[in-house]
Amino acid sequence: MKPNAKEISRLERFAAEIRQRPILPGALLVLATFALYWQVGRHEFLVFDDQPYVTNNIHVNTGLNLQNEAWSFTTFQEGNWHPVTWLSHMADCQWFGLRAGPHHLVNVAIHAANVLLLFLLLLRGTGALWRSLFVATLFAVHPLNVETVAWVAERKSLLCMFFSLLTIGAYGWYVLHPDREKYLVIVVAFAMALMSKPMAVSLPLVLLLLDYWPLDRRPDLESRRRWETLLLEKLPLVFMSAISCAVTMVAQREGGTIADPTVLPLFVRIENAIISYVAYLGKTVWPSKLSVFYPHPVRPWPWLDIIAAAAILTAVTIASLRFQRIRYLAAGWFLFVITLVPVIGFVQVGSQSMADRYMYLPGVGLFIIMAWGLWDVASAVAMPRVIPVLVALGAIAALIVATTLYLPYWQNGVKLFTRAAAVAGAPDFTIEEALADAFALRGLDGDAYKHYAAACTLSPRFPLCHYNMSEILFNHHQLRDALEQVQIAGTLTGNRDLALSCLIDSGEILLALGDYQTAQARLAAALQIDPGNEAALRLQRLAIDQGRSGH
Repeated sequence: MKPNAKEISRLERFAAEIRQRPILPGALLVLATFALYWQVGRHEFLVFDDQPYVTNNIHVNTGLNLQNEAWSFTTFQEGNWHPVTWLSHMADCQWFGLRAGPHHLVNVAIHAANVLLLFLLLLRGTGALWRSLFVATLFAVHPLNVETVAWVAERKSLLCMFFSLLTIGAYGWYVLHPDREKYLVIVVAFAMALMSKPMAVSLPLVLLLLDYWPLDRRPDLESRRRWETLLLEKLPLVFMSAISCAVTMVAQREGGTIADPTVLPLFVRIENAIISYVAYLGKTVWPSKLSVFYPHPVRPWPWLDIIAAAAILTAVTIASLRFQRIRYLAAGWFLFVITLVPVIGFVQVGSQSMADRYMYLPGVGLFIIMAWGLWDVASAVAMPRVIPVLVALGAIAALIVATTLYLPYWQNGVKLFTRAAAVAGAPDFTIEEALADAFALRGLDGDAYKHYAAACTLSPRFPLCHYNMSEILFNHHQLRDALEQVQIAGTLTGNRDLALSCLIDSGEILLALGDYQTAQARLAAALQIDPGNEAALRLQRLAIDQGRSGH
């Protein structure tokens, strides 16, 4: 039964009034986002990335000053060049110190700002109030976004999205009356997005998608001429993306974050990318078994799975190109596909097969398809208007419940990686190492040692797990076992700082064992690496004194 004309007229008048004053739904979105994520204000820093980004980073945790600010523009630490992200963390430390709660709530505030911006931009670009509101609400509450919001170290993704949305907003302003000054605003906003996280490199292509839908730019030109003109307009932004890609490659090589291609050959990465695209689709529709870390499978993906995934991707791509009257389908689909390309694993950074945080921007494309698709189905089928409303509200309620249940796992590293281990279903080196670090941070040495040992079993040639085991053994006065582990770590490592630590620690252990001559030799080797090292100099003097006294 269709609604009568009076009901439609009343609904349209109400929508028109809100469309003119979108502050009310926008404010409700912001309040709902804060209400959902408020609990993260009680969460801790995580040992996984929060330490190098904030708590153990002397340049960040000492706050804003000229030296730290200069460092943010010159460092490739953590395999990235993202000075805006570093400056944001410095500002937090300047204002809040190392209290974790405020750092988390700043993440929530940026997410809320992104939700509001997304709603306003969609509303301005399409004029579709309820669909824009539905997309923004899905973005606000979807559990796939929990990783980005609840993890302090993912500030980079939040800032990248914020400045990407500002870039889109500036582009919409420019499109109304193009001029150089407005284009300069686009360039500045895009530069800020790139300096937050290089994943923004695909944004020029996103702007090209917006030219197709919803802006429908230059329909007066013949098709080929139209797209040549619009692409030429984006060339300065494409050039900025190319520079960002080059800088990122240098940063990742220097940071040692690019995976060994002999371990993950190109064909394996391509297979994983195909599977991951479909897995992201599945987790968007049915967000179950979410985890902070998804390991690569121990065995190759079955060919039937790869073929099925490729068939799904091909079918959706063909449909989006064929049904040209449904423009949002192509725009949303290619927004999803294109913005995932930098992180889909063709160039493997890290050891994960996929990551929820990578869907923070690409997921918007799928949300657009869902919102506009539901509207079209409801318009095409004779059904009461209340049915699509109930479907939308039911989906939102289910996602809120899922997010509320998932958020507590992010309270600390032990909970987070215990869940990751359960989701993985099989032992994984990275999860074991991270779980051990989380137990060690809480002073639970027995649990930490067990997981470090498991990590060493899974990856015997990884030096850090041996080194961490040696520290626990030394603290519990198991000196000979500690010496054995630190010597293994020293033999395996090619890292200067870890080699130095291994030599100093072995010297200290040998001192405790009364082998002063060997202790002096180890400490002398440490001083060859770092002649001014205070710990090595102090222990060397002690070894010489103890050796002379015969004690």
